[in-house]
Amino acid sequence: MKNRLLIPSLLLFVFMTHMLARQSPSVSPPCNDQASDIKGDNNDDKKKDAIEHDPLADPSEEMRIRAQKKMDEKNFKELQAASTDLAAVSARMSKEIDAGGQYVLSLRVLNDLDQIEKLTKRVRSRAK
Repeated sequence: MKNRLLIPSLLLFVFMTHMLARQSPSVSPPCNDQASDIKGDNNDDKKKDAIEHDPLADPSEEMRIRAQKKMDEKNFKELQAASTDLAAVSARMSKEIDAGGQYVLSLRVLNDLDQIEKLTKRVRSRAK
């Protein structure tokens, strides 16, 4: 009788430990969540950006995913910076053209056009 129950219970135990090991570890929130929200130290961005760790996944694949995510974030920040620079240069060029008059084209406007072309190329390359 004991031998009959020993094998199924052992199999059940092994199966349950395997299933528990496959689950991602649960992270309990810190006790002082309300105090950190009052101070403005909200860690929600870090939780959203964190890549879920799978202990059975290929480490090289996980590293590739993390590197791709960092590269995407870097490209997005550079895209934002280039687009704000582009808006500033175009506004400055517009004011310069209005101040110059109908028959006057200043050297600053030509320099701004060159800078706009460079920024436009940078935005296009980052957007791809």
